[in-house]
Amino acid sequence: MLRGLFAMALKEFRQLRRDRLTIIIAILIPVIQLTIFGYAISTEVKNVTAVVVDQSHTSSSRRLVSALDNTGVFIFKHYLLSYREAYDALRDGKAKAAIIIPPRFSDHLPPGESASVQVLVDGSDSTVANYVLNTVSGVVAAMAQDDAVRIDMKPRFVARARVLFNPDLKSSVFFVPALIVLILHLPLMLLTSLSLVRERAEGTLEQLIVTPIGRLGLMLGKLVPFFWLGVAEGVGVLLVMVYIFQVPVRGSIAILIVVLLLWIIASLALGLMISTMARNQLQAVLMTILIVIPSILLSGFIFPRESMPAVIYPITFLLPMTYSLNIVRGMVIRGAGALALMSDLAVLVGICIAFIFLATVRFQKRLG
Repeated sequence: MLRGLFAMALKEFRQLRRDRLTIIIAILIPVIQLTIFGYAISTEVKNVTAVVVDQSHTSSSRRLVSALDNTGVFIFKHYLLSYREAYDALRDGKAKAAIIIPPRFSDHLPPGESASVQVLVDGSDSTVANYVLNTVSGVVAAMAQDDAVRIDMKPRFVARARVLFNPDLKSSVFFVPALIVLILHLPLMLLTSLSLVRERAEGTLEQLIVTPIGRLGLMLGKLVPFFWLGVAEGVGVLLVMVYIFQVPVRGSIAILIVVLLLWIIASLALGLMISTMARNQLQAVLMTILIVIPSILLSGFIFPRESMPAVIYPITFLLPMTYSLNIVRGMVIRGAGALALMSDLAVLVGICIAFIFLATVRFQKRLG
């Protein structure tokens, strides 16, 4: 029953040895990924971008900002003048927290009175929001306790929090829009990554080569059927998000649809580029996995990018999913406008053009 087992195994070993690219992807890449992810993935929250509205300009307000800065949780980017500016900074994604210090925040309050520090937090990510609230509350409580001990009176500083965009801190509000991005990305990229290698495996690639179709026309023709498939998927997942998970779209629905269409094109073009690089279907699948796993772990899908080590953080900008997540979450959760997300939109358009161009250049209408 096992006759010929050794011969068959030897034949497969020889064939695998000739396919060096598959060996590299299957062995070396997981080692590199584990090294990167081991450093990058952490549940610790730090480097949270914050802004300050200091209406007091006293030693007490400066002491509070310094104490918050020393926690290592915050990076204070801007000192603003008004509540409205702080709110706009959170809505546009420029900050995740805002510390608003009132004019009466001082050690020289009348006995029995207290001053409230208002904390605005972007509730999109419930984990980050809770950590920020606990940190600010702890720092303010410690400062108030020190003053009470020092001047022998009850604490006069308190923190009052307001969670924006997701006041109930539901995790579904954070993850469902991101799942739309992932659900559109993975199957569409996998389908197009197999398109040309399937033609090669079925022996029909030669027929495409001898046709009078130009390379760009051939590439775009490959994308069109899958594009409409992606549109149908996009409509379905949007309806599920809004009507089943009760996650409303706070921004412009029209712009969100344009963004999702761009993301569909980018995913398809990336898969098509993979298809021009892979020699067989196994390589195409491995290359797709090679892109998808970092996209999930490093793009901000689960873990905050700002908390990643400085060595790893630049890698996140190389992932197309990083930009689509920023846009979709910004529009769906925070209601950010197109102007605030213009840089991410420009990158997404550039990704679509670049991947289609590279796939067209790599595909040669000749055998070999």
